[in-house]
Amino acid sequence: PRDVVTDSLNEFESPNDESLEELIRLDEGIHQCTDDDEQNSSSEEFCNDKDDPVARKKAERKALKKKKKAERRAQREGRGDPTAGQKSCDMCDKGVDLLVRCTYDETLQWRMVCGGCWKKASGGVVDGDNSHPYYRYGGLW
Repeated sequence: PRDVVTDSLNEFESPNDESLEELIRLDEGIHQCTDDDEQNSSSEEFCNDKDDPVARKKAERKALKKKKKAERRAQREGRGDPTAGQKSCDMCDKGVDLLVRCTYDETLQWRMVCGGCWKKASGGVVDGDNSHPYYRYGGLW
């Protein structure tokens, strides 16, 4: 669990999150266990995790769950990954937050295009024009 906990701690900026405090306590307990093992310390809770594979797996799952929860909280609060939730345009493959569903070629297949490509596909007119006969609007996504 030490690697999982250490990796989890390195990915976050806000040390005030409850989940991060739990990870720090778990990490400190593991350090204490490995340092005090030779001295037969009474930190049984963490030492047993090292010896017991079931408890170790449980601690790893718990740390991973807390990490994911902290990531979701960060995303909700606007501190997360800015590219999360973005979709790619079918014409230029650029990742954007909002796409226009439309048809624009002779295949008449629905495509998802960004705002810049939408102007090329439709001519900049919502209902299309005579120079874009295959264009058909299908909503925003």
